[in-house]
Amino acid sequence: MRTKRNFRSAWIVLLGMALAVPAAAHPISITKSLVYVTQDRVTVHLELFVEDLFLFHDVKPNDQDFFEPHVIESGIEQHEPFLLERFVIRDSQGEPLVGRTVRVDRSDLPAEGVAMAELMAYALTFVFEYPLDKPPEFLTFSQHFADGRLLIPAEMQLNVQQEGAGEPFQEVLYSDSPQTVRFSWDHPPLSADASEEQLQAWYERQKEEMLGITSYSAVYSFFYIEDHQIRHEILIPLLTLDESVLIARADESFLEVSEQDLAAEQIEAYFRAGNPVEIDGVQVQPVIERVDFYGLDFRDFAIRAPRSRVSMASARVGIILSYPTLGSPGTIQVTWDRFHRYLRSVNMVVFAYEDTQRIELTRIGGRNVYRWQNPGRPPTPPLQQVDLQLPPRPTWSLSLISLGVAVLIPAVVWYGPKARYRGPIVLLLIGAAVATWPLAQWKLPRPFAGTPQLDEQRAAATLAALHRNIYRAFDYRDEEQIYDALAKSVDGPLLRELYLEIRRGLVMQEQGGAVARIREVEIIDGEKLPRQRVPENLDPRAFVYHCRWTVAGTVEHWGHIHARTNEYRANWTVEPRNHAWKITGLELQDERRVSFETSLRRM
Repeated sequence: MRTKRNFRSAWIVLLGMALAVPAAAHPISITKSLVYVTQDRVTVHLELFVEDLFLFHDVKPNDQDFFEPHVIESGIEQHEPFLLERFVIRDSQGEPLVGRTVRVDRSDLPAEGVAMAELMAYALTFVFEYPLDKPPEFLTFSQHFADGRLLIPAEMQLNVQQEGAGEPFQEVLYSDSPQTVRFSWDHPPLSADASEEQLQAWYERQKEEMLGITSYSAVYSFFYIEDHQIRHEILIPLLTLDESVLIARADESFLEVSEQDLAAEQIEAYFRAGNPVEIDGVQVQPVIERVDFYGLDFRDFAIRAPRSRVSMASARVGIILSYPTLGSPGTIQVTWDRFHRYLRSVNMVVFAYEDTQRIELTRIGGRNVYRWQNPGRPPTPPLQQVDLQLPPRPTWSLSLISLGVAVLIPAVVWYGPKARYRGPIVLLLIGAAVATWPLAQWKLPRPFAGTPQLDEQRAAATLAALHRNIYRAFDYRDEEQIYDALAKSVDGPLLRELYLEIRRGLVMQEQGGAVARIREVEIIDGEKLPRQRVPENLDPRAFVYHCRWTVAGTVEHWGHIHARTNEYRANWTVEPRNHAWKITGLELQDERRVSFETSLRRM
């Protein structure tokens, strides 16, 4: 295992390499920052050109265009608090860390001073230290060096090295464009000499821990195509939205809870008026399902975020827009037109049923439109009621000819010819009655046979069809459509009760009350109960069926899936209603959790 000294040695080498980069003429002000993060402090080396003292402060050369040592020293004294103020490190709650100056390295400066033409040939290094109360999970870095007096932009080469980690985080930090870095103290980043398998395993672990949302400055766009609904989910930094949306606030650095309702209204209006979606050639207005504000320590965006103060530098906004459809859509077109000077392209992930695509939408060249064509998925079949089918009532079969012949027998016996002829005639009539029995059959209901009942096999098939229908009803998104679909299989007061009961079963409390989509329903076993278990006041054709079944449901948002399976056991009462079978009673006997897991969509 590497020692702490080894890590510090590696840090010194990295620092030396970065600071040894030769100065070259460039059109912008560049600062190099090397940030070393331990569990109890942050140490920052900021290397900059002497030119910055001239750009940012009122220091002037003499009449020979030469900066004398005392003038440079004056600039250093002014630049020291300037850097502490304008280079900001914030914790996970958005609060700025308080730093102090450790030293200023002037070793690169010539003793006699610096000529105006050589300001970019010499560097200064400011070293600051920021104590920490606890090991940080997140730090957000921002610089605000450019101001109204500068005609050129300022940028920073940000290098963040975690103690015990192999590779540093490296990014260009532009003015007022924060970057957030996550620190994993249990599983820090690996060194460059790690194997491909080790690096991949580390990366997959990070994705799993962050549920696939690994960048804090990127815009995430997820577009779901499903039967009955299209859904567009957008996760965007709050500061990115601030470029286009009026987000009124008293403190420039924070958005208070009391200010979030108005901000949400502005954001809703912004997306309702943009990013148009056409379904089968018709532009459909979105339903704004939610607008949530998330802090850095929030990971599972499928859950509604608790309302709390958020930092403008690091907060993100989750917007879910839904578009209802009538069954399976044929064509879909979405246009991303919500760009601005900082947001020029968006990577959109499209989940079309079980297929996944990654699409880059950009303002350049008109490549901001995504089109989807149904590959041949058939329309969702409508729900059908389960027709009333019963075994035929028991009957007697009588032959009219045989009956006619049989009626003659008593007449022949009592009023026929002489006795010696009666016997043969009676035998002849009996033979004729038997011979003609299959002819001219007449069906006569058998008295006292009772009401026909479904046998075990037919009862199981009937209950399975009704059971399948009631869960399919929840494929619809609109409450009225769900009720109409349920009414094809449920009757009486149970209709509302069953709606509420099934909906309650689909709510995932682990996901803040999100309603799951039903993915699979399976009847495990069941049996038709004896006739004496059927209440006497019901239709005599009714039956009660006991069964055990499982329901697998999922909540999916922003590319990750929460899957849950519940098992139920109940008695279902089924009766005839208007020439159809309907469920009229439910006695739930048991309900238990079978499984709950979270996974990422394969992208």
